[in-house]
Amino acid sequence: MKGIFKKMVSVVLAVVMLFSLSAQSVFASSVGADTLNGIKIIEQKDTDTTMYAKYYMTINGETTLYTEYGEIQKDRVVVDSVSIKVDEHMVIIPSTEQRQHFEYPITAPDSSNSISNSDNLTTRASSCQYKPHTETFSLKIHQFTLSVVKAAIITSLGLGAGDAGVVAGAMIDVVISHGGSYIPDSIYFDGKRCVSKSTGKIYYRYKGNIYMDSSKTELLAKNVSWSRRWGH
Repeated sequence: MKGIFKKMVSVVLAVVMLFSLSAQSVFASSVGADTLNGIKIIEQKDTDTTMYAKYYMTINGETTLYTEYGEIQKDRVVVDSVSIKVDEHMVIIPSTEQRQHFEYPITAPDSSNSISNSDNLTTRASSCQYKPHTETFSLKIHQFTLSVVKAAIITSLGLGAGDAGVVAGAMIDVVISHGGSYIPDSIYFDGKRCVSKSTGKIYYRYKGNIYMDSSKTELLAKNVSWSRRWGH
């Protein structure tokens, strides 16, 4: 009986060890850059005024490592980007290193088109009523990188860095998955908005989804809420 018990224990231990080794090998393979096209985030940190991202981007089998820093200032977003290609063994190729600097001015809402009669403009934010609303936001993007796309979204929509990062990453993945290498010049919102006015300032509050375009076939972010201000 003891012999049978020992054999059973040995079998169980062997199975556990096999599973453990299998799990370790899967985990080890997951920390490398993806062989498929798209983005793999290594590290990303965002605050109210700063952005940091380190990631791999793979397009057509060619992988590049990006390290980017950004600062959200009063009237602009500044981004410094360092990129360097890696070989098939994920070893960097020093001769391919590039450093770039970008600045994006923060744009105010278009006051001529952004308020309609249905908004029921109020002077009290607490009584602001959300109404169905759709809007296309223009994007000006000078480089196909995560932080640059994020900066363009922050300056155009008024999103915080965290939400902008989610949208930017989704946009890049969609573009790359369709074989593209540039970001569209606009982004589409469908949801609700309320508008209030206080001491010469107009406040816009949004709740809804963000799509690649008005066809709404590619959802980039769901149930996003944010606000932006126009005026001085």
